[in-house]
Amino acid sequence: MTEHVVPLGTSGKQSPLRTLLWRRRSTRSFSARSLSLDALASILWAAQGHTADGHRVCPSAHARYPLALSIVAGDVDGLAAGVYTYDAESGHLRLTALGDHRDAVAQTALVDHEWLKQSAALLVLTGDIDSANRHFADQPPAGRRGQRYVWLEAGHASQNIYLQATETGLGATLVAGFHDDRLQDLDPTVVPAEHEPLAILAVGLPSEDSAWSPRKRSGQ
Repeated sequence: MTEHVVPLGTSGKQSPLRTLLWRRRSTRSFSARSLSLDALASILWAAQGHTADGHRVCPSAHARYPLALSIVAGDVDGLAAGVYTYDAESGHLRLTALGDHRDAVAQTALVDHEWLKQSAALLVLTGDIDSANRHFADQPPAGRRGQRYVWLEAGHASQNIYLQATETGLGATLVAGFHDDRLQDLDPTVVPAEHEPLAILAVGLPSEDSAWSPRKRSGQ
């Protein structure tokens, strides 16, 4: 059988989404400048927020919404350093512990500690995998289908964070290499009861020497 190759062009009208996808990169060098509270709010909404018609910005199998977001803030204007949970229903932050705990969270990473702790805030994305497995127990493979949906939803939320960060000139990076047990055992708690940690996402302003700083992106 003769191989038939169909070339797909990459040119065409440049849409806002196409531009964001083109520019999206991970940032591992953060500025010492503070992150604005409005910028943080836009990131959290992109990850788990509600839309005007009562839906969420991320798709969720059977509308279960098994994810949760903990915010470990250290350098956010208008927000005391501390650990917060994001209430997706109200769009509010709920304080669970005061103090800068970025270093403690970063210490749970396998190799990324030094630059992780320099970001303005760390987002800890978690999921209720056991509940999802029980809910989807009638779907094969038995007892394990639900966890696939949780991980897929975590991917949706993480990409939304990346795209929102890119649109607002921020940097973001997902870290999946960490010691699960250390992160779960931290005091103060950043992983809710019955949840498992899925990802740590660093957010902040890129440093001026970063290849993806707003200044370099605009050609200044």
